[in-house]
Amino acid sequence: MEGLTDAATLIGRFGVVRDVIHCLREEGRAGALIVGGAGSGKTVVIKAVLAELRPQGAVIRLAATPALAAVRFGALTPYLAGLPDHDLDSYAAVLGAVTASLRSEPALALFVIDDAQHLDRGTIQLIAQAVATGAARLLAACRPGPLVPEEFLALWGDGLISKFDLAALSRGEVHQLCEQVLRADVSPWVSELFAKMTAGNPFMLMSLIDHARDTGAIGKRRGTWFLLAPPDLGDVPAADLVDHQLRSMSAEEKTAAAIVALAGPLSLGQILRFSSPRAVDALEMAGIITVSRDLDRIVRPASPLIGEIIRRRVPAGRSVSLRSSLLALPWVGAVHPDAFLNQVRWSLDSGAEPASPELLAAATAANAGLDAATAIRAAGAIQEDRFMSEARIQLAYSSYILGRHGEAADFLEAAQPWRYGRASYLAALLAARLGNLVAGVDVPREAGAGEPIPGIPDEPAWAEASVGLATALLLEDWEGRTTELQERLRELITAADANAEIRIPAMSRLAEVWTAQGRVLEGLGLGREAWRDVQEDGLVLPLVHEDVLARYCLSLVRAGEWEELASVLDDYSSNLAPRLVYSGGLLHVMRGYSRLRQGRVPESLAELLLGVEELLIADPWELSAFARAVTAYAASAVGHPGEAAEQAQAFRSAAYRAPETLRLLAEAYCTAADQASGGDADDARRELGRLADEAQQQGLRAVETDIRRLALRGGDTAAAAALAASSGAVDVPEARLLRAYALAVTAADSTALTALSDQAVNAGHLLLALEAAQQAARLLENDPEKWKLTAVQRKVHRRMVAAGMSGPLSNAQGEHRAELTARESEILKLVTAGDTNAEIAAKLTVSQRTVEGHLYRIFGKLGVSRRGELVEIQKDLDLP
Repeated sequence: MEGLTDAATLIGRFGVVRDVIHCLREEGRAGALIVGGAGSGKTVVIKAVLAELRPQGAVIRLAATPALAAVRFGALTPYLAGLPDHDLDSYAAVLGAVTASLRSEPALALFVIDDAQHLDRGTIQLIAQAVATGAARLLAACRPGPLVPEEFLALWGDGLISKFDLAALSRGEVHQLCEQVLRADVSPWVSELFAKMTAGNPFMLMSLIDHARDTGAIGKRRGTWFLLAPPDLGDVPAADLVDHQLRSMSAEEKTAAAIVALAGPLSLGQILRFSSPRAVDALEMAGIITVSRDLDRIVRPASPLIGEIIRRRVPAGRSVSLRSSLLALPWVGAVHPDAFLNQVRWSLDSGAEPASPELLAAATAANAGLDAATAIRAAGAIQEDRFMSEARIQLAYSSYILGRHGEAADFLEAAQPWRYGRASYLAALLAARLGNLVAGVDVPREAGAGEPIPGIPDEPAWAEASVGLATALLLEDWEGRTTELQERLRELITAADANAEIRIPAMSRLAEVWTAQGRVLEGLGLGREAWRDVQEDGLVLPLVHEDVLARYCLSLVRAGEWEELASVLDDYSSNLAPRLVYSGGLLHVMRGYSRLRQGRVPESLAELLLGVEELLIADPWELSAFARAVTAYAASAVGHPGEAAEQAQAFRSAAYRAPETLRLLAEAYCTAADQASGGDADDARRELGRLADEAQQQGLRAVETDIRRLALRGGDTAAAAALAASSGAVDVPEARLLRAYALAVTAADSTALTALSDQAVNAGHLLLALEAAQQAARLLENDPEKWKLTAVQRKVHRRMVAAGMSGPLSNAQGEHRAELTARESEILKLVTAGDTNAEIAAKLTVSQRTVEGHLYRIFGKLGVSRRGELVEIQKDLDLP
C-alpha cells in the first residue's frame, strides 16, 4: 500500500477526507470508519486526515496483521510493556492498563488502525469500549462486508462514529488521475480502457498506467498520451497485491478464483458445482470476483486486470489438472461468449489441441471483437488441411486489423480457392477493403462453387443466391453509380432476408446512400434499425460492427440528432472499451464532424486533431482522408492556416476510401480550407461549383447542398439559387431554414436574413445563424442608415462568440456611440442597472410608452432581441 502515497491517489477521495475531518472536528463524533477493498485508497485517506486534523492528543497506531490476529491483544502488545506476563491474557487487567494510560493523557487519544479486519477480538472489544465511554476516539480502515468488526458497526449504528465507503473511481476521476500521473493531456480512450481494465481501483490504475507507459502500450504524440497497443495485463506490478490476497485464502477459494479467471465468465450454478457458496462469498468480499445481481448470476473476475493476473499465476501443471476437473463435470447451461474465448486460450495454454472447428470459431469471434492477438493464436493452431482456407482468411483479417495490409493480402491470396458461402463472403468483404492489393483474387459468385468441408456444412442461408449478389456488389466499383448501387442494395436486402450477416451491412450501406441523397429521415430510420440489429444479433463479422456504427453516426449528424449521437458514442466507448485501441479514431472523427456541423468549430477542431492522431495509429475503416479534409476546414475556420495547409496536403496525398458517399464533400472541405487560408477565390469557386454539379449528377442532393453552402459561405453569392434548389430536396428541418436563407441571399433581403438568423439560433442551428447574420451584414455595408449595419455586426459577433470564434468588436463598437442619442444612452444605463420601464418613466418624467419607444429603437440599433442582452452590450459601449 506504500505505492498509494502519491497525491494523485487522493483523486476521488478528497470528498471523503473532507467529510471525515468534518465529522471529527465539527460534528464531535467519536470516530470514523473507512471501508473499501484492497487498493481503494484507505491508507492514503487516513494519512491525509491525520495531516489535516493534527490531533492534540496522543495518536495510538495499531498494527493489524493476520499473524497478530491469532494473538489476544496482539495489536496492543507495544502498549502493554508494563503489564505482568500473567495479566496479558486477562481482559480486565488489559482494560485497566489501557484505560489508565488513556486517562493520563491531557487530551483524548486517537486510535489509528489500518486493515482493522485483522484485529483480534479482544483488541476490538477493548477499543470499542474505550470509544463508547468517551475515553478515546477512533480512525480505522477496513475491508468491506463481514470483515468489518461487529463492535465497530455497533458504534456506527449508535451514531457514535461515522462510516465512509470508498467507491470505485468514476470515469472522470480515472481520466483526472491519468492526466496527473502522466503530467500531460490524455486521450479519453486511454482512461476509458484503463477504467474498464481496473474497475476504477486506484492502486490497480496507477500500476497499469506505469506499466503501459514503460512497455509502450501508451505513447505521447503531439503532447497527448494515446493508446498504441492493447496493454499486457499479466505483468502489471499490481500483481503483488493480488498475490498477497491469494496467499491468505483457503485452497478451495484459490481453486474457485483460478477457475473463474481461466474459464469465466461462468454462471453461479456452474461455479457451485466445484466450489462452496462460502468460498464464492469470500472471493466476492475480497474483491477478487463479482457476481451479477440479475437472474443469470454471472460470476467473473472483479476486473479484467485481476483476472489476467490470476490466470498468469496458475502453474502449468495446476492449470492442466483444473481443466481436466472442469471437463469431467457435466456442463450445465450455455457458454458465455467471453468464456468461449477464455476457454480456448486456456486449452492452448495447457498444451491441449482443440478441434479445428472450435479454433476457427474462436478466431472468427476474436477478430469480430478486434482481438487480433487471440485470433492469430487460434487460427495459427489449425492444422487440418480442410480448414486451412478459412483459417487463412481469419489470419488475413487479423493482419488487416493490425495495419499490416500487405501481409493480409498474402494470407487472403493463399487462402484460395474458397467455397461458395460464408467463406467467399468473408473473403469478398476483406478484398473490398484491400482493393488493388488483391486485384488478382477470384471470389466465387455462383452457388455451388468451391469444395464443401466434409461434415461441416454451411447453414442453408449460405447456399442461396444472396451470397453471390453480396460478393458481386462488394467487389464492383460504384463511383458515380449511386442510383444503380441503391437498387442493387435493395435487391440484396430482400434476397438476404434470412441471412442477417449479409442483410444488416447492406441495410447500413443503403442508409448511407439515402442520407447522402437527401432522404435523410428514411436513411436515419434504416441506419437505426441496422445499428439495433447488429447489437442484438451479435454478428461475428470482423470490422462490420464499426462500419454500421460509422454510417449510423453520419445519418444522425445529417439529421441533427446531437443528443442521440452523443449517447450512441458514449455507450460504445463505455461498453466496448477494449476495441478503442483500433476504433478510437473513428469515434473522435464522428464527434468532431458533428460539432463542426453544429457550429462549435473550436471544439470540433480539438476533437478532429485527436481523431487524426488516433487514425495514424490505427485506421481499419480507412477514415483518415476524410478526417484530414474536415480538420483542414475546421482549422481554417478558426484562423489556423498552418494547420489547415498541413491537413489539406495530407488529404491530397492519401487515397480516399470512406465514407464512400462523402468523397466529393471531403474535396470541397479541402478546397474551402485553401480559400479561407488565402488561396485563389476564383479557383475555389470554380472547383466547388464543379464538385457540387458532380454531386447533383450522382443524385447526392444532401452532399450537393453542403458543397453549395460552402461556396456561399466563401463569398460566392451566385451559388445561392442552386443552394435553394438542392436544399429543397433534403428532408430535414435545417434544410428548410437553409432554403429560406438561400432565397433571402438571392433576393438581397437583409431583413429576412436578420430574422432568419434569430430563427436558426432558436432552432439550435448556430452555424446557419452565423452565416445568415454575415450575409445580412454584407448587404448592409452600403446602407446609408449605418445603425442597421452596426446592429447586424453586433449579431454576427454574438454568433461568433457562441461558436467559439470570437471576432473583433472594433467595427461594431465604432458605430454604437454615434448612433445612440443622449436620451437613448441614458435609458440604456437605467435598463442595465435593473430599472423597470415604469421606474425609468418616473425618473425621466416621461410616459411609459415613450420609454418603450426608445427601447424599441435601442434594440434595433444594437441588434438585440431581449432585454437581458443589453447588460453585456453596455459593458462594451463605454457610454458617457
